[in-house]
Order: sequence, then structure tokens, then C-alpha cells
Amino acid sequence: MRRCFALPLVFALSMGCRPGSDASTPATGEADALQSSVEDQPTPVPRPAGAVFRSELVRATRDGNPAYLLSQLAPEPYRPSGRFEGWTITRIWPGDPDLCAPGCDLEIGDVIMSVNGSTLETPEALSTLLERLPELEVIEVRGLRGGEYFERSFPVLPDP
Repeated sequence: MRRCFALPLVFALSMGCRPGSDASTPATGEADALQSSVEDQPTPVPRPAGAVFRSELVRATRDGNPAYLLSQLAPEPYRPSGRFEGWTITRIWPGDPDLCAPGCDLEIGDVIMSVNGSTLETPEALSTLLERLPELEVIEVRGLRGGEYFERSFPVLPDP
């Protein structure tokens, strides 16, 4: 999850540069306080490419709630020749758009054929996978995008 820690600083600086303001340069005490507040801001931890933080999994599933996950992705069965082959993603977290912003590599229209070897064809298979979330170290996804097969591996990392 990306956070913009510079926004408070930009806001504070812009307040001193408003037209008609005499505060173009902060007083010494204000400058020291501003510098101190900048130094106190946590440095964002860079996200390794393709990685997922454990808290994001919890957030995406509301602690393993399959109904929440399904409501956010609205998957539809993919049956190109009459038999089930996967799930077509029809939306991506409309209730929490920032969740997929860090680069989850999921697009509307993707067909998810398996996750960690399970086709997730039944509600029980989905529940079983969600129960295993706390112990997963990697999420392996096979699917279709634009008619091309893909395989992705997403390491699950502890929160920064």
C-alpha cells in the first residue's frame, strides 16, 4: 500500500506561499519544527516486485470471508467449451480501490484457472484456500489474459 508522506509537507509549504501572505520564509522555530516533522516521518518500505504483504491478504478477504472476496471480484464461471475452466474477474475491489493499486497484476477480464493448484470450482475449495492464507508463503496463479496463458508467483511477505 503506497502512502504519500510528503502531502502534509507540501500543504504546509503551500500555506506559507499563498498570495498576500507575508510568511514566505518560516521563522527559525517553525523551520526547526518543520524539519523535525519531516525527519519523524517513516520511510516507506519499497515493495519487492510482485510481492504481497500479509495485511493485504487479510484486507482482501476480510479475515477469510469468502463472501467479501467474491463481492469485490464478482467472478463469473468461464466455460469456453461447456465445462468449467476458471473464473472471469468482472471487477476489482470497488469497495477498496487502493487494495489493488500496489501492483497486484489483476485485470478485469482475467480468467483465474487455479490458485496454488486449486481450481476453486466449489465454495468448499475457496474456503479451504482462505483457511490456509495465514500459512501461505507464496500465491501461485495460473490464468488467461487476452487469450494468452500466464503463470504468476506472488511471495507473501510480513508487513513492513
